[in-house]
Amino acid sequence: MLESMKTYGYMRVSTDDQDFKLQEDALKRYPVDFIFSDKMTGATMDRPGLKRAVKVMRPGDKLVVWRLDRLGRSTMGVLDAVQSMEKAGIKLVSLTESIDTETPMGRMFLTICAAFAQMERDLISERTKAGIAAHRARGGRMGKMHFVKDYPLRLARWVELWPLIHDGGLTGAQVVEEMRKADPDAPPIKSVQSYYNWKRRGFDGFVIDKPLAKVEAQKEGQ
Repeated sequence: MLESMKTYGYMRVSTDDQDFKLQEDALKRYPVDFIFSDKMTGATMDRPGLKRAVKVMRPGDKLVVWRLDRLGRSTMGVLDAVQSMEKAGIKLVSLTESIDTETPMGRMFLTICAAFAQMERDLISERTKAGIAAHRARGGRMGKMHFVKDYPLRLARWVELWPLIHDGGLTGAQVVEEMRKADPDAPPIKSVQSYYNWKRRGFDGFVIDKPLAKVEAQKEGQ
């Protein structure tokens, strides 16, 4: 014999100053078998109450909310939550918007949600690509900054010390300390291991002619 499908409620308020009374009364009138809740902002989808609800629910079970924005503060957050439940076979009811995904209108709502979610992802992707292209056009570089090559003052000191670095006349700790003193305002070098990792790679990307040109240009600008 198949286990009967169950109906769960979920409610959320954003601050300790708010209470669940309005949502709880509406859910109990529906009615629901059990209610999960969260008292936290809708900006994050990492909500323990909602996670517990989805974890215990089985395909065919129904989740009832007072209003769709209880599932997330942003449109994208709500759409993602709705789609995740649909994929898990969980039915959704929103009382305020009169949405029930068991009905033809509810299923049409899911279709519209999927379309809008995909459109939003495409727009985010396009904006990201445009931003990267504009950043590169301005001469910016992508990825992690190198602790020497991407900081002119450090690079200048590195060139001055290169004979000692190349011949092993300085320890890694001494080199890192010199880099720190060369540009105190630059982000700190996390560990001496950064130096040794670069050394094992043969100081890749460091060509003495190019750094020297940068040093001369820097000196002229001072």
